[in-house]
This record gives sequence, structure tokens and C-alpha cells, in this order.
Amino acid sequence: MEHTHEHDHPITGPKTYMTILGALVVLTVITVWIAQFDFGAANTVVALLVASIKGALVALFFMHLRHDKFNAVIFVGGLFFLGVFLIFSLFDISTRQTVLPSNLKEPVQAFPGAPLGKPVQPGTGMPKGQAPVVPE
Repeated sequence: MEHTHEHDHPITGPKTYMTILGALVVLTVITVWIAQFDFGAANTVVALLVASIKGALVALFFMHLRHDKFNAVIFVGGLFFLGVFLIFSLFDISTRQTVLPSNLKEPVQAFPGAPLGKPVQPGTGMPKGQAPVVPE
């Protein structure tokens, strides 16, 4: 049985794959290098940007999406909706107030991990003799 393949796109050669491999290695080194710096609130954005570039290279060349328009549209649509869901989650998280025992509206009589039967300091929700831990 003879098996023939008809390609409506040019076959990608090993030179292209080696170039993409080199780019992925360089981007991985960049990922490790930028992890040593504190970009403040932009840490996630910078990490996602580099990861997105690496993911795009893999999808375009190794998954052959640059030649397959239908599957490329499906893939990009999935990434779009992932981004929408992440953005709404980040908006929700950014509007929440950090809950500490010192800013609760009602005193907590018992909370997980508290020794039972110990009296609670008024306004803190903490057992007497225990100082609240406040994040920096």
C-alpha cells in the first residue's frame, strides 16, 4: 500500500527547528535571569509575557499552527478566553480587603487552630497572651 502526503504548505526544515530551539533556550535563560529581579506589581506581567512568547513559538512551529488557519483560530480563541477569565479574577482579587483578626467587625470567639476554652482579647479575636501576626 502506497501512502502519499500532499502538503499545501512548505515543509519546515531542520534549520528552522534548530533556530526555534535556540530561541526557546535563550528565552528560558531570560526567564531565569528576570526571576532574580523585583519588578513589583509587574512581576506577573513580565513572566507571562516571556512565557507567552515561548508558547507562541511552540504553537506556531512545533504544533504547525502557522500553516493550519482553522486550528490556529480555535487556539487563539482559547487563549483569548483564558485571558478574559484571568483578568476578571485579578480584578476580583484586587478589590478584596485583607482579613486580619484586627479588622474584623465582630470579635471572633473561636477560629481554626485556636486552643479551646482560652479567653479572647477584645477587638483582636486572638487568645489572650498571643499577639496578632500582621503581614509586612
